[in-house]
Amino acid sequence: MQDLLKQADKLSQMGGVQHVQAETLYEEAVALAPDDALVNLRMGLCQLNGPMRHKALPYLTRSRDLDPQQPRIHFLVGYALQLNADWDKAIASFEHHRGVHSPQDPDPLYAQADRHIRECRNGKSIMAAPTDVVVRDLGAGINSSSSDHGPLISADGSTLLFTSRRPSPTNGKVNKATGEYFEDIYSTTRKDAGWGAVELLPNPVNTAGNDASVGLSADGRTLMVYRDVDGSGDLFETRQRTGNWTEPRALGPTVNTPGHESAAWPSADGRWLYFVSDRAADNVGGQDIFRAPWIEATTSWGPAENLGPTVNTRFDEDGIYVGPDGGTIYFSSKGHNTIGGYDIFRSRLVNGQWTTPENLGWPINSPDDDLFFVLTADGTKGYFSSLRADGQGEDDVYEVVFGAREGSR
Repeated sequence: MQDLLKQADKLSQMGGVQHVQAETLYEEAVALAPDDALVNLRMGLCQLNGPMRHKALPYLTRSRDLDPQQPRIHFLVGYALQLNADWDKAIASFEHHRGVHSPQDPDPLYAQADRHIRECRNGKSIMAAPTDVVVRDLGAGINSSSSDHGPLISADGSTLLFTSRRPSPTNGKVNKATGEYFEDIYSTTRKDAGWGAVELLPNPVNTAGNDASVGLSADGRTLMVYRDVDGSGDLFETRQRTGNWTEPRALGPTVNTPGHESAAWPSADGRWLYFVSDRAADNVGGQDIFRAPWIEATTSWGPAENLGPTVNTRFDEDGIYVGPDGGTIYFSSKGHNTIGGYDIFRSRLVNGQWTTPENLGWPINSPDDDLFFVLTADGTKGYFSSLRADGQGEDDVYEVVFGAREGSR
């Protein structure tokens, strides 16, 4: 048993593509010792770090029931309950953890019980008043067992671009730092019967490293791309000419910094570029949303400004999208009144000030990460990525239809 656990622990720590093997070994260990609290705990932690985190709940609750005195077990159970939207039980578990580890757990990861309790209370309130939408996974034709995220939709809704970590014929290498396959950008076209086969965008868009779709111009001819650069990340743009994408060109120094720039979106009129950065200067906290004006005289983006503390929080923001009116932004945040992980929010520019961000509500937002929300030009449909129990594994691309009740599917 000890050798089995040791091997499973090693694979689990490697993460990424090694998760399935680790999970298999832990399953063997649980079958051999179903009443061992430690074995159940290890399996639960493996699931929390895997592609379908909600599956951790039965193992963690079993471990707690077998040995409720284990350090931090009530926090872990609370988190698993939160991921399954069992708000009241999650709150009770986090409160139990807070009482045991008073006044504060020395490990920062486990010192966030109060934050999780707020998220669960938000979740209970928001779930009680669901939004009039239908949310559906785009299915195995587009999504895979790997992470599929960063959807971009053309103005007419006929072409979908997205990022995937699935192994590809031209890029089957694993990133040693993360244990996952490198990101590539794919496209699919809507047919009468649904979305067609996905196609890998060719060079020069995709390379041997991470290439992710993070923004699209209103005419669909300029694609914003994220790439790893010097251990961090920068933003690039490529333009479609005569049916082909040009060599991606790095955005200027007012956008890219020694920090990490992860997403960008140009306003429909081309006057502003909104982007996400964790730069040290003018930062509210973590990753923030900035915008830079287009300077015609220099044909470049001008000095960037932080959107300020109404939009940005001390937690991370990401996945910026600018609506066609140029005065409405959609973005994801771990702050505000999130119900867990990243939630999608909307804010409007009114008289030069950004309005308090509005949570898009349940079922668009879930207890886990919801990111990279975009809209069709007519605003009837949206696309975003999320990690949910009904998914194929890891993040999946979802479609949301506004004003469509369950019976209209």
